[in-house]
Amino acid sequence: MEGFKYNSYCGLYCGACDILSAYKRAFEKNQKVRWEDLPEELRNNIPANKTEGIICHGCTTDTVFIGCSKCLIRKCAKTKMKVETCFNCRRFPCIRFRSWRFVWKLMHKKLPHIRAARANQACIQDKGVAAWLSEQEEQWKCPKCKKAFSWYEKMCSSCGSDLDFSSRFPV
Repeated sequence: MEGFKYNSYCGLYCGACDILSAYKRAFEKNQKVRWEDLPEELRNNIPANKTEGIICHGCTTDTVFIGCSKCLIRKCAKTKMKVETCFNCRRFPCIRFRSWRFVWKLMHKKLPHIRAARANQACIQDKGVAAWLSEQEEQWKCPKCKKAFSWYEKMCSSCGSDLDFSSRFPV
């Protein structure tokens, strides 16, 4: 089985993705994820066939959520340009990437997690993928018990602490 990878081509942190997190928890319990298990923000705002299974190991793997498998940035970086991130591409910022920023402007209110991509992109460019991943891993842990949490969790599933959702995503 392919392992889980939390980096992406565009700058989103897959380690905090509710879809990947739900799949990983269900996988560990030998169960299937149901759409009802996902946060309302995702259920209501991501285009997907709700009868498809929810499965994902992360953007840079071959096992991705059906919605992410159609991402033009992912397809280009993985198959055409064969780069670790968009920032490693000689064509960056290309038309696909600039188009993605247009989508970001349209969707950032419905899916606030995509707001984080801009700041993450700058960090990846400045520090590299490994340092960014390390920072993200720390950022997405409960401040009290250090259990990992996902984008739309508002309360820690381990200790019940408030996860301060309001300040999570930059405007």
